[in-house]
Amino acid sequence: MRPEDRAVVALLGFLHGAVHANILAVPILLNFAWRSEFATDDVTVGLLAAIVFACFGLSSLPFGFLADRRRPTSLLLVCVGGIAASLAAIALSPSLPLLAVSLAALGLASGIYHPTALAAISQTVEEQGRGMGWHGMGGSLGIALGPAFVGATLAPGFHWGIPVASWRITVGLLAVLPLLGSVMLALRPLPASATSPPSHTRPNPRTLFTIPYVRVLLVYLFAGFAYQGALTFLPKFIGAGPFALALGLGAVGQVVAGTLADRRRPDRILFVLSTAAAGFLVLLALLGVSTAFTLAALVFGFLLFSLEALQNTLVTRTVPRSLRGLAFGLAFLSVFGLGSVGPATAGWLVERGESSLLFLLLGASLAISGGVALGVRTRRSES
Repeated sequence: MRPEDRAVVALLGFLHGAVHANILAVPILLNFAWRSEFATDDVTVGLLAAIVFACFGLSSLPFGFLADRRRPTSLLLVCVGGIAASLAAIALSPSLPLLAVSLAALGLASGIYHPTALAAISQTVEEQGRGMGWHGMGGSLGIALGPAFVGATLAPGFHWGIPVASWRITVGLLAVLPLLGSVMLALRPLPASATSPPSHTRPNPRTLFTIPYVRVLLVYLFAGFAYQGALTFLPKFIGAGPFALALGLGAVGQVVAGTLADRRRPDRILFVLSTAAAGFLVLLALLGVSTAFTLAALVFGFLLFSLEALQNTLVTRTVPRSLRGLAFGLAFLSVFGLGSVGPATAGWLVERGESSLLFLLLGASLAISGGVALGVRTRRSES
C-alpha cells in the first residue's frame, strides 16, 4: 500500500474504532448496568438497541449525500464532536426517556461516519479491498476494546483507587476517543482528492439504482438484521469478557477478508463466509448455554465481521466514484436503519424464552444475505 494510502487508512481506522467503541459498548451497558438502573426487561433492552441502530442508519443517508459534495474532514469533525456530546448526555441521563433520547443522538452522530469515510477510502486508496480490510480492523478493535473496557470497569473488584466505577463515569471516559479523534483530524485533514468532482460532472443520483446495486442493498439489509439481533443479546448468553473476545476476533476477520476482497469475485467469498456464519448461528440455536456455545459464538464473531470489507467492496464495484457517498449512505441506512428490526425482534423472542428460534431466524437472514450477494455483477471501478 502506498505511504499516502496508509496515512489515510490509519487515521480513518482510528476514527472507525472510536465510533464503534461506544456503539458496541451499548449492549454491555444494556445487559449489565441499565437493567438494574432503569428496571428494563428484554423487550425494552431490544427497543433501546433498536433506537441506537435505527438512528445510526437514518443519518447515514443525508450525510452520504453530503459526502459527495463536502470535504470529508468537516463532516467527520461533526461526527466525533456529536459522539462526545451524546456520550456526555448519556452519562448524565436521570431517567429512561432521557436515556433513550441521548442514545438516539449517539446513533445520529455515529451514522455520519461510514458513508463519509468509506467514500474517502474508495476515492483515494489504490488497493481498495486491502484498505477496507485494514480500516475494518480498526473498527473491530474499537468494537472489542469498547465493550471490554466497559465490562472491566463495571466488574466487581475493579478499582481506580475509589469504589467500583459507576457506569456514568465509564460512559464519560468513552468520550476520550472521539475527542482525541477530533484533534487528529484538525492536525491532519484528509487529502482534498477525497472530495467529489464538480457538480456538472456528477451523475444523476437516479442512475445509482441498477439491479446489481439494489441487490447489494438487500445484502446489507439481511446481514444487518442478523448483525444487530445477535450482538444485542450475545452478552446476556456468554458474558461481557467472551463477548469482547468474539468482537476482537472480528478484527482478524476484517484483514483476512479485506485481502480477499481485491480478487475478481468477492461475491463468491462473501457467499461462503455468510453461509458459514449462518451455520454457526444455527449451531447456537441447537446448543444450550455452555462452553461449546461460547466457542461457537467466538467463531461467529470472526466470521460476522469478515463480511464487512467484502460488502463494502461490492458497493465500490457497482456504483460510480462520484456517487459513493450516497451509495454508502443508502447501504448503511439499509443495514442499520431497516436492520434495526433485528434487536427489537430479538428482545421480544428472548423475553418469550425463544432464544433458539431467534438464532435460527438470524441464521436464515444471514444465509439469505449471502445468497443474494452471489452473482452480483461487478466491474473494476475507477480508483
